[in-house]
Amino acid sequence: MDAFDEFRLLLDEYSSHILELTGSGPLNATELSDALGIPIAACYRRIRALKDAGLLREEGRAVSIGGKLVATYRNAVDKAEVLLQDGRLRVVIKANGEDKADEMFLSDEPSMLHWSSGADRPRPARQI
Repeated sequence: MDAFDEFRLLLDEYSSHILELTGSGPLNATELSDALGIPIAACYRRIRALKDAGLLREEGRAVSIGGKLVATYRNAVDKAEVLLQDGRLRVVIKANGEDKADEMFLSDEPSMLHWSSGADRPRPARQI
């Protein structure tokens, strides 16, 4: 996964909330699911994606309300920067003590955000 993929993951609503919630201390999947109001399966998908990207780490184990031993998770992101200069987009993410950076021209990647002058922007239909 490159820095752009990690950046896209950071933009995901639930993934960013998981990182925010686990920034102040470790939480288990049930606590995260309850806090976000999403099904536990959806929460585990986000946790897996964040762990695979190195943005979330397993902190340890805790006993759940039901008496089961469950993993707790903690935010591993130290820094995330997005820089736009001279038509180039640069993403730098530092997580788990490692820097990952990627750079590209905006015109090279059609799926990245593009800004226009407004001349080519569709105009709303006029209501009569």
